Amino acid sequence: MKTHKRPIVIGLTGAIGTGKSNVLQTLVSLGAHGIDADRVAHQVMETGGPAYEPVVAAFGPDILGPDGQIDRQRLGARVFGEEGALRRLEGIIHPAVAEVLRVQAAASTAPMVVIEAIKLLEAGLGRTLCDPVWVTTCSRRQQFARLAASRGMLPEQVRRRLAAQMPAREMAAQADRVIDTGGTIAATRLVVLRAWVELGLPLPEPRIRPAVLDDAGGMAAVLNAVVREGGLSVIDRTFTPAQERAFLRGLPERARLTVAEVGKVLAGFQIIEPYAKRAYTAAMDHVATLGTYVAASVRGTGLGRRLSEETFKQARAAGYVKLVAQVRADNPAANGFCIRLGFLPCGRLARQVRVADRYVDVLLFEMFLE
Repeated sequence: MKTHKRPIVIGLTGAIGTGKSNVLQTLVSLGAHGIDADRVAHQVMETGGPAYEPVVAAFGPDILGPDGQIDRQRLGARVFGEEGALRRLEGIIHPAVAEVLRVQAAASTAPMVVIEAIKLLEAGLGRTLCDPVWVTTCSRRQQFARLAASRGMLPEQVRRRLAAQMPAREMAAQADRVIDTGGTIAATRLVVLRAWVELGLPLPEPRIRPAVLDDAGGMAAVLNAVVREGGLSVIDRTFTPAQERAFLRGLPERARLTVAEVGKVLAGFQIIEPYAKRAYTAAMDHVATLGTYVAASVRGTGLGRRLSEETFKQARAAGYVKLVAQVRADNPAANGFCIRLGFLPCGRLARQVRVADRYVDVLLFEMFLE
């Protein structure tokens, strides 16, 4: 018989508007079991729930609606209208929620359980139930902008909500990992993917498919991460999702783009384009250039080869006979990748690119698809 292996239990919290939902959704897409502690808090107060009778006993039958359920508006009026009432309510709710969460986490067969709770730390759940605690963070300006866009909240409403929560600095001080969500949604997903891989958790089967315009944000996130690593690409600047979208719209007809998704994370992409513009000559219509970009956290997992297999199929279907790849000479991993795919070295361009105030040679590789 197989024994049940205990999952890693992540406590996920952060101030309102800092992107907890995106982090949770990304983790669930990778294979985690997500639990919304606030939803559990609602459930334990429903009729028959472990906190129902204690709450009614503490605050009286006036908090009940016509259906016998606890009316949250009536309860809220009592809790925020009486000094010490909130502490009394939390003293009832938090232990009941903790017990439900403990049972659900223990029963899960997922490699990771994520408990998302706005008051994870205040309730003491971070240390009693969780292994590491993750805290999401971004700038105050971004919080206000996000909440205005997603919930229509006015600045004063946001300020009141923030005042009722633990300060972001205190949350971060208690975190085992701080997830900076200040970038795009796609960039945050790459950060979450890296954290998943660093924990040694299994990756879901990647989805390899043709790119669409809505992939612009994910492609920009991967490309920008590669550029920031340095020493890997001849590209020396980062791009916004809007710029990447414009690039996709302007691709020549015979260009082909393939992306690799791992869960909700766009983790890599590959592009082939005509070697020469047809306006100049049609003599090289059978040749395409190849570019490959894969997030650092999933290199060496076979993702690049999976991308290449699909790209080669698309290249043949588009009428290409030959592929050419140009790789920085100081990038041995990329050179080895080309050779493992079946490319043959065919030349060297000395001092071909200038990056970081120095010249770098470029190696040429070719592959015949016939």
